[in-house]
Amino acid sequence: MANIQQLFGELERHVKREEHDKVLNISDKILAVNPKDRDALHCKAITLIRLERYSDALSILNRGLEGKFVFEKAYCLYRTNQLSDGATLIEATRKQVQSAGGQLPWDLRHLEAQMLYRMERYPECIELYDGMLKDTSKSDDSYNDILTNFNACKAAVLYSGEALDERWKSEDVTKTTYELSFNSACARISQGDYTQALALLEEAKTLCRESLRDYDEEEIEQEMAIIVVQTAYVYQLLGRTEQARELYHSVLKIKALEVTVPAVAANNLVAIQKEDDLFDSTKKIKSANTKALGVKFLSSQKRSIAMNELLLQLYQNKFAACRDTAQQLLKSQPDNDALYLIMAATMHRQKKTAKALEELKEFAAAKPDSVAIQFAIVQLELINGQDYTAAIESLSRFLKTLPEKEQHRPGYVALLVWLYDQAGQGEKGVDLLSEASAIWTKNNKESGSGTALPLTLLRQTAAFKLRSHRYKDAAKDYEELVRADPSDPASIAGLIMAYSEFEPTLAEKYGASLPEMKNVMALDVESLERVVPGLKREYVSSENAGAAIGGGRRPLGPGSRPRRTGARRLRKRKPLLPKNHDAATPGTPDPERWLPKRDRAAARLARTRKTGGGSRKDMGKGPQGLNLEGGGIGGTGSARIAGREPIAPAAPVREIPVVEEVIDVAAIAKAKSSSSASKKKKGKSKGKW
Repeated sequence: MANIQQLFGELERHVKREEHDKVLNISDKILAVNPKDRDALHCKAITLIRLERYSDALSILNRGLEGKFVFEKAYCLYRTNQLSDGATLIEATRKQVQSAGGQLPWDLRHLEAQMLYRMERYPECIELYDGMLKDTSKSDDSYNDILTNFNACKAAVLYSGEALDERWKSEDVTKTTYELSFNSACARISQGDYTQALALLEEAKTLCRESLRDYDEEEIEQEMAIIVVQTAYVYQLLGRTEQARELYHSVLKIKALEVTVPAVAANNLVAIQKEDDLFDSTKKIKSANTKALGVKFLSSQKRSIAMNELLLQLYQNKFAACRDTAQQLLKSQPDNDALYLIMAATMHRQKKTAKALEELKEFAAAKPDSVAIQFAIVQLELINGQDYTAAIESLSRFLKTLPEKEQHRPGYVALLVWLYDQAGQGEKGVDLLSEASAIWTKNNKESGSGTALPLTLLRQTAAFKLRSHRYKDAAKDYEELVRADPSDPASIAGLIMAYSEFEPTLAEKYGASLPEMKNVMALDVESLERVVPGLKREYVSSENAGAAIGGGRRPLGPGSRPRRTGARRLRKRKPLLPKNHDAATPGTPDPERWLPKRDRAAARLARTRKTGGGSRKDMGKGPQGLNLEGGGIGGTGSARIAGREPIAPAAPVREIPVVEEVIDVAAIAKAKSSSSASKKKKGKSKGKW
């Protein structure tokens, strides 16, 4: 007994000094004497938790400590990603406490809320945080922590696309801590309010620097990295990709960051680069898709990274790997229609559009409600030979499976009308617009809404009728649009265009209501006609002035000139002559005067003669280093004496007719016979060789 007391005293001393290895050693000595000693087991479990050895701590807590140390056990389950088991354990403990008339301890409630957030059970998580806020005083240090997590959960609900309950209406909580400003910015991003989100993120940066002013600059940068990445993400959504790229690269240069921050930056950079620098994108996507990060990311984040990896394989033409990965992801993400589209895209990029279309139709049969797959089928049918008829049939077949109101949504109607127009079936498009108008009018009257037709659909209907030359029907629709919004210049302009075809007086009446153009300079039409190149001016004769005013293409005005009559004379261009050309000298200039002398016909003729330039007697003459071709060892003609390529003559300005030389065969034969006779006379004496 004295030995155990001595060991506990030594254990207490090591615990106070935080000498964890020695604590484990002494605990093992105590447990060797008494394996069921709860204090020693508890001390060892807590020490293992502090050493982040959560699995070992969990095995200790499960041994002889059933029903005890619930928080420690739940925390180990949380850190080992056994979230459902941890939530079940806390829920069982709550029931026991409530049956005894008590309330779950605050630390277990906080841990349960963290688990629910990681499990993406946001409504339960918000309920729990709301109850904790009511039970916590605002002066308490933990109040801001709970409020920060509460707003983070609301932002996650909005980001996931779900509707937020009216009780938890999202409000900006700012100018307290940078965490609260950051979470408010995230909520604004999910709502599409990017301007306000940027303002909140700038506020978060300022508050972060103020609260960490006693820290080193490196530590401040590490803490602000998540704010910088979120700012870059907003820039990326706004299309300011260069600014986003710079911020992402600045974050990736920071050392000792929490692993999720550089992973998000790397993934977003891959999305920016698309098909550029695929090798760099491959390295970045690998750093963002590790097993360690899979536990920390939410399902939406993991889905985005997986999709980027798939697209990267598609850009690299790794079609087999891309299809295999997509099929594996379909097992865990059966509702992700984009995976079907990527599989079809692999076939299309291999010039197998017909096969891709066949696969998409099979996918559509398995998922008949998928809008993305149906629209992809229509797109591929248009790509595959501009088959508008097949596209109309596919879209019409899909729309018939929808409810009546869904069939006539403005987007669907607009696409189908466009297809009818392209296929030359404009009347069907007009009938479809009329049918959609009647159905929307009926539905709106039944629901008691004020407008008879959605303005977007009415605007499309009016524009199509105007293009189809149904001006009276178009005028009625534009009148309704103008009544709905009298300040809309597009509707007024359409009404004027329609009335100008059958009621010019009404067109003039509405023309006065068009807004004036501001900051427009006074233009002189006559001067513009003289300046604009390529403009053919038409003149009206003075004697036909009255007729021109009534029905001519261009009425007379101040400064008008009479129209020319008769055949238009072609202007003859003067020939280009040398500077020293004497016009008094008879004859035309030499047409080869622009060519160098060596390229003229006379020079070529001289080179062909025996006594002319370029004959054998002149071979070898010329300046030192002259580039002479031919010769060489063995007479192969392969050597270039000067050692460089010959300079090609300049290209002639125009084509020159080839001058053929007339050869006197009899003179050549006579010359050959005389030369052979002279050679025979000289050949009496033998040469030295």
